[in-house]
Amino acid sequence: MTSSDIGPLKPSRRGISIRAFLLWIILAGIGGGIAWGLYGNEVRSRLGVLPDATPPSSALMPTTSVTPANDETVALLKDLQASQKRTADQLETVLQLLTSEQATSKATADAMAALSAKVDRLQRPTVTVAKKPAPAALPKPPAIAPVAGTPAPAEPESSDAPTSLRR
Repeated sequence: MTSSDIGPLKPSRRGISIRAFLLWIILAGIGGGIAWGLYGNEVRSRLGVLPDATPPSSALMPTTSVTPANDETVALLKDLQASQKRTADQLETVLQLLTSEQATSKATADAMAALSAKVDRLQRPTVTVAKKPAPAALPKPPAIAPVAGTPAPAEPESSDAPTSLRR
């Protein structure tokens, strides 16, 4: 089995990406703002909260002439603000964890890439090229004495000399 049989490694996906998570948070905030703009006055009137005509600073300051229904509303608002604070803190913690997970994932991917490169280098065959000695360096074979009664072998013509064709 070779690395070409396996194919390229694909990064594994775990969970939701940070970009998608932040996009959903932004969309939820926009949707909440639109809903508050459309239904905010109705919610305030049902809760008995002071209308928008009063300045917001006076609405947050407790007064001595608060009715029991307004005490409950103020308590609910304080609980809501505390809940929003906890949610914001939890969101910040989750974002920090996601960032650290992303860094760990990147480090793991880098280590895997380095390991894959090493494995590829080990699987690649090593070719050793033997150098052929130069023809001038080869020793000439010893001359063999002709046996009596046999003709002597003809000397081969030198390949360096030009040859011509005659008719």
